[in-house]
Amino acid sequence: MEKPVISNRSTRHAVALLAAAVLSLVAAACSGGDAASSGSNNDKIAIAAVLPNTSDPFWATISCGAEAKADELGAELTTYNSTSVDANTIASNFQAAQLSSPDGILVSPFNNNQFIGQYQSLMKKGVPIVTQTPTEPTSEYKAVFSSTDTAGLVQEVVDVIPDGAGTAVFLGGAPGIPPLEKRTQPFVDALLDARTDLAPLPTEYSGFDINKATTMVSALILAHPDLKVIIAADGPDGLGAAAAIRQAGKTGEIALIAFDAVPGEVDALREGTISALIAQNPTEIGARSIEVLVAYLESHRDDAAVTATAAAAIDNRVLTAGNVDDPDSEPYLYKTDC
Repeated sequence: MEKPVISNRSTRHAVALLAAAVLSLVAAACSGGDAASSGSNNDKIAIAAVLPNTSDPFWATISCGAEAKADELGAELTTYNSTSVDANTIASNFQAAQLSSPDGILVSPFNNNQFIGQYQSLMKKGVPIVTQTPTEPTSEYKAVFSSTDTAGLVQEVVDVIPDGAGTAVFLGGAPGIPPLEKRTQPFVDALLDARTDLAPLPTEYSGFDINKATTMVSALILAHPDLKVIIAADGPDGLGAAAAIRQAGKTGEIALIAFDAVPGEVDALREGTISALIAQNPTEIGARSIEVLVAYLESHRDDAAVTATAAAAIDNRVLTAGNVDDPDSEPYLYKTDC
């Protein structure tokens, strides 16, 4: 067989090709180095947040607290929030969050056990879940929520209720919401124990509708001239009750103790229509939720199953016209945006 002839030209061409190949390898190595560096830069802890009803300043403030803490800790936070209380919308958002394959998830459905099966599955895969609505049985890594120990706050507000026998009414928002009931009912029971001269009227529910709460309380004021105190479980009921008291000219005659601290409630507190607010600390709730997720993920990046830990209860605070503008009260004031 005839041997191939290698000409000088072919030799020069081969050398050129070899040089090009070497340059390509160097470029690839450099590119690989850049990619690795880029991967390192993008190797942040990825967290998804699924919060309901962020049209409510309470949930909006939790989201703000979470976003600020994620920025501080260098975590990537993607929100899948809903402006409604619709369970199907929350479920759709939670599904979208899971599809993004985050390292950890902050999620708070109104029905505490709505996603219990998904929590258990994700936890087995090494994805920690933090929620504000503890499951029964416990199936999340940690619940970070407002303390339900509100009975002890009664002594801070009992003096705002006018003296003498009369009636009292609790505006419960909506029935069948465990986090709401567990936080408000102990306070109501303790207040009635402290003022045995007050006869409780049947609990009223507005469905978190300010206009309905206003109409409801206006009717109660007319039907019960001896009404001494109204306890409102939430912002909309607090705002509706304040409007009804104002319209009836009963400011100072009927004590209104409301939970939460949405902007309108804080205004009514300053003017004296609301006697006291039992405020949660949504800023701290959002921040602490991100903190515990990041702390876990920084030391557990091996996809090992996540074990549940003890819940963290964040204290409530009594706000009055005298302390509402103190710097220490600022985290308890709910925001409409960040």
